[in-house]
Amino acid sequence: MDFLATYGTTIITVLINCGVLGGVLKFAYNKFNRYIERAEARDDATRSLCRAEIISICHKAQKEGYIAYYNLENLKLLYASYKALGGNGTAEIIYSKTIKLPQVEEG
Repeated sequence: MDFLATYGTTIITVLINCGVLGGVLKFAYNKFNRYIERAEARDDATRSLCRAEIISICHKAQKEGYIAYYNLENLKLLYASYKALGGNGTAEIIYSKTIKLPQVEEG
């Protein structure tokens, strides 16, 4: 009984603080998870946009039989970003063929 009388208030304070800390940690954990999910969604969207533009530039160049210097530079930058975001597949194949086309100055 003496123990509870002496330390009861301290124990209750510690338990309340643990509960508050647990709530704060849960809130922070959930916030962080939402941040990660949104970052992954942005990466997916950016990768998809890069892929679409890579394919568009490549189809145009292959149809014309050459690639303009400015399009080649854009293509290389897009492709580097696409790969950094984990892209692969069709865009890689079409990119490899397109950069081998003759290069011309257009304008």
